[in-house]
Amino acid sequence: MINQYKAIILVLPLFFVYNAQAVNLSCSNRLSLFQVQIDSLIYEKSINYDMTQLELLTLYHEAFDANHKDSIQIIKKLALLNAELEQPEDAYFFTKKYINNTLDFSILNNGAYESISATDEYKALKKEYISNFNWLAFLYLYVALIGFFFTITINFTKKANKYSKLFIAGFVGIHSLFIIEFVLYMTNYQYQVPHTYRMSAVSALLFGPLLYFYFLSIIQQYKFRVLHLLHFLPTLILLVFLFPMYSASSTEKIELMLNINTNEKDFDFVIFISKTISLVVYAYLIGKLLFNQKKTNSSDSVQQQVRWKRNIYRIHVAYVASYLFYGISVFGALGSISSFIYFIQMAAMSIMVIYIAYMAYVQPSIFRNEFIPIKEKLFSGKYQRSGLTNALSQELKENLIKLLVEDKIYKENDISLEILAQKLNTTRHNASQIINEHFNMNFFELINKFRIKEAIKILQEDVHGSLNIIDVAYEVGYNNKVTFNKAFKKETSHTPSEFLSSHNKHKIQVNFK
Repeated sequence: MINQYKAIILVLPLFFVYNAQAVNLSCSNRLSLFQVQIDSLIYEKSINYDMTQLELLTLYHEAFDANHKDSIQIIKKLALLNAELEQPEDAYFFTKKYINNTLDFSILNNGAYESISATDEYKALKKEYISNFNWLAFLYLYVALIGFFFTITINFTKKANKYSKLFIAGFVGIHSLFIIEFVLYMTNYQYQVPHTYRMSAVSALLFGPLLYFYFLSIIQQYKFRVLHLLHFLPTLILLVFLFPMYSASSTEKIELMLNINTNEKDFDFVIFISKTISLVVYAYLIGKLLFNQKKTNSSDSVQQQVRWKRNIYRIHVAYVASYLFYGISVFGALGSISSFIYFIQMAAMSIMVIYIAYMAYVQPSIFRNEFIPIKEKLFSGKYQRSGLTNALSQELKENLIKLLVEDKIYKENDISLEILAQKLNTTRHNASQIINEHFNMNFFELINKFRIKEAIKILQEDVHGSLNIIDVAYEVGYNNKVTFNKAFKKETSHTPSEFLSSHNKHKIQVNFK
């Protein structure tokens, strides 16, 4: 599995290098159309090196207004001169105009922009065009890589339903794909690898079907049939619709990113409407499937399975809601909060990936439609080589109960696991195993539980209130009042004093935690 993970890490950079080379070639071709010398303007306007920047700025403005044949280079000059003269608004305007016409982002590396580096306009340019990989982008990238790793490794899980493995792997995989695209978008690296633009859009209609069939396969032991491929027909239709965008050149894709090509809005609207319908329909079908599930028994295993399914469904519904609000905001109904909702949408996706991957790590049996309590799993792994037979385990358990109930060894203030093991005539390791397996707690929790139970009995029997709390603490095995108070409150939610006061007034019954 580690080798496969490394393979993913090695292949991804190759893909990005290919894209980067493509965009560099494309941009160089694009620039060659506009890299005309401005000798004609110098000749026409008698421009010389003695002219001030303001004079040059005026001349270039006049040439720009007159639609001079060297207009692209003039726009670049205007952007740089306005930056040097600390006119950020004009610098912003002409810089955007130059980039939109040439797709040359390198202009922002020019030293002229140092004069306006602290302005909002320059910060807006950086945010829109310059690559910036921050801690949040790293976090999302990390989540996506975890998702891809899970997508591969889950298919090697033994005993699990082969269909359920494929569906949950695909479900997590498309989440990870969307997150990766979001990372490229938020860091502006998408300009360098333009062929990744909208790479996840074709899977927009797969969320619902994949999750729906996953639940069918684990709830009803469902077997996928050829006829059910009809559920994936909308995805095929969407692929056909998006094909012109996917087949576009790197230059055309960058134009789409910069909103130069207005066809993007058509793609966005179709994706949003179709994806919303798909998400809502399948969310309803999944909810109906989950909440109509018959409860055959209330064992821990069944309850954990139900909780697992419903947690996935709740996270998915949160994503559906955030996507719906995001789409509405993008089309102008909610103002400028779309970017915030977009982050909520990505957060819901990330939580889904982390939750499923976490469960695959700590509770892989859940993907086999089973459940093993985590404590039991940990203890069984810890003690599997102890060599303790079932018969000896039962005998030691009975001897331990006798020591606790009849001999009340917990009253000994120096009692320890080693002393207990000696009294049981066994090893310290075996004594710990008996307590963990049969009482589902550790040595100190067991001793404290018996001590507090004994303390409560003593306090309840003291009808005349003649006992001091410290005396009770010493009686049940504690060496000081502070430790006794902490242990008492942990078990009963009351201090000994509060317990006495409440007991004398109401004769309360204490339920142990």
